[in-house]
Amino acid sequence: MVPDPALTLPGPDGRPVRIRHAVEDDAPALLAFYAETGGETPWLTFGAEGPGTTEAEQRATIARARGSDSAIVLVAEWDGRIVGALNFATGTRARLRHAGEFGIVIARSCWRVGLGRRLLELLLAWARAGGVVRKIDLRVRPDNARAIALYESLGFVTEGRLTRNTLADGAFHDVLLMGLPIDPVEQEAS
Repeated sequence: MVPDPALTLPGPDGRPVRIRHAVEDDAPALLAFYAETGGETPWLTFGAEGPGTTEAEQRATIARARGSDSAIVLVAEWDGRIVGALNFATGTRARLRHAGEFGIVIARSCWRVGLGRRLLELLLAWARAGGVVRKIDLRVRPDNARAIALYESLGFVTEGRLTRNTLADGAFHDVLLMGLPIDPVEQEAS
């Protein structure tokens, strides 16, 4: 496990937002946060029902990340509650352990204060320092222009598109597949 970033940045009202590694006891608050944010934005893969995981499953995810060099769960707290979360994990097989996908969720109350950027910068710094993760992937809906602009500003490039990937409110939505190599890309074997 990497040291706790214990990082703060100004929140929407100037009071600090603290970013730290999640701990197992965060599981109930994280699930409540996911349900709240799922009802705030159309761009998540879940709605107000939350991600469909139990508290025990959420605790296990956090515990695995805390003991891993290829997974991380960060939370951001403001005004005594979780307002942001980032979860990243690689594959577990030897041939997949170098690459993983992240999910990021920011409460509407903390949009446009730089929290998403800061969480992603911490993910990238952690991955570069660890020497295990060599590629970070993500999925984003094409209509989420602000998120795409953020990802592109950090070096992510669009690598593909999945059609009809999600079904929300009776409509299908595509997702863009974006990726970022963490180390220099070596010449691939033909």
